[in-house]
Amino acid sequence: MLVAALGVGTAALSATALYRAINTTTFQRIERAHEAIQEELAHLQSAGPDVGPVGASYVVGMRSGVTASLNDIAPHVPAMWQPFMNAMVARAAAGTADGEISLPGGHLVARIEPAPPGRYAWAAMAVKPSPTLQVWRWLVGALTVSALLLVLCAADALITVKRGTGALQGALNALARDLSASIPATSVREFGDIADGIAQLAGHLAEARRIQERLGRDLARQERLAALGRVVAGVAHEVRNPLASIKLRLDLAMMNAGALSDDLKRAIEHASSEIARLDRLVADLLIVSGRPLGPRRTVAVGDLLRARIEVMAPWAADKGVTLRAMGDGSVNADPDALGRAIDNLLRNAVEASGAGAVVVATVEGGTGEAAPDEPGATVQGAPTLRIGVEDRGAGVAPTRAVELFEPFFTTKADGTGLGLAISRGIARAHGGDLTYARGAEVTRFELTLPALNDLQRTGEAARGAA
Repeated sequence: MLVAALGVGTAALSATALYRAINTTTFQRIERAHEAIQEELAHLQSAGPDVGPVGASYVVGMRSGVTASLNDIAPHVPAMWQPFMNAMVARAAAGTADGEISLPGGHLVARIEPAPPGRYAWAAMAVKPSPTLQVWRWLVGALTVSALLLVLCAADALITVKRGTGALQGALNALARDLSASIPATSVREFGDIADGIAQLAGHLAEARRIQERLGRDLARQERLAALGRVVAGVAHEVRNPLASIKLRLDLAMMNAGALSDDLKRAIEHASSEIARLDRLVADLLIVSGRPLGPRRTVAVGDLLRARIEVMAPWAADKGVTLRAMGDGSVNADPDALGRAIDNLLRNAVEASGAGAVVVATVEGGTGEAAPDEPGATVQGAPTLRIGVEDRGAGVAPTRAVELFEPFFTTKADGTGLGLAISRGIARAHGGDLTYARGAEVTRFELTLPALNDLQRTGEAARGAA
């Protein structure tokens, strides 16, 4: 609005200045016409009685002369001048008459004065407008139009700016409620840049919110795991010692088995196996809670995988499922813990498969430059050995896939929900991980472990040669 006001003011001042210049030029021309008439009359007065009623003039556009009768003046001027000259004659009867009038195409300036003895000297001159007058008038009109256009442009700019700011304000209000709200486009480039910046900021905020939510879930999970660890530590302290005592007494009883009946022996053996199973369950819980693994050694993973499949094959056959193993590789690991992890993956795959299905377990990789020196440590970018277990079961709902490795999460009526959590705990305790993927109607669990480094492979080769 300020720009429009300044523009209009400037145009008005310019138009006024041109108008004044036009008027000043016309006034100056009329003044020069008066001066020329005065000079002409002075010339006629000095010429004496020999001058006729119409005298020749050296000024273009002037008529002049000396006459004894005022009525002789009108016939010697153009018809357009005659009404004014007749009026001048009526005034000259009383003395000198001087005047001017606007006529089409210019101004008419005339003067009549006595010229003794008994005569009248007269002169009339047409003052035509300046040749540049029309150009100046066009300039005044152009300035006026320019001022109007400036006002219209300023009004349009004001409306556009108000619309743009209103749209951005509405977008900001929408983003305050939902960071995924769209940012409207605007015809003003600067507002478009601001809108793009707001959209990028909203995207960063949305990503930060997603990260915050994920961190919140991870923190809650860690808190649950910490609580589980405390519970497991208490359970292990309270349960393992009584189990060990019971197992010891049963073993002592079996040492004197000669005096026992066959039924009692079988009962003792069954109780011992159940105690061993409970001890393994407590050990698995300790692994989930973060207990260090047992002694590590170089493990032929392919052989271990086939051994576990051989043990589980009769159970899988009862369910109509075939187990297959492919590949080989070696890692530095706790074989008992790794065997339990593989058992859990194979058991889940068999239970998820239908009759006539095939579960395929593969071992890939197993060579590389480095392996972590400490339990739980990982080497960024180091080659790994991958143990994959695939089945063609239904998998889990995509919305619940993130819960797969949570302790006590299960989709089976008789499940404990610890198998996958234990397997991942074992993998991470070795410096690896356990992941889930679903694609092309195939469910794949992949357990990754750091590969043997050169020093470990050399030592293993030396032991084999010895």
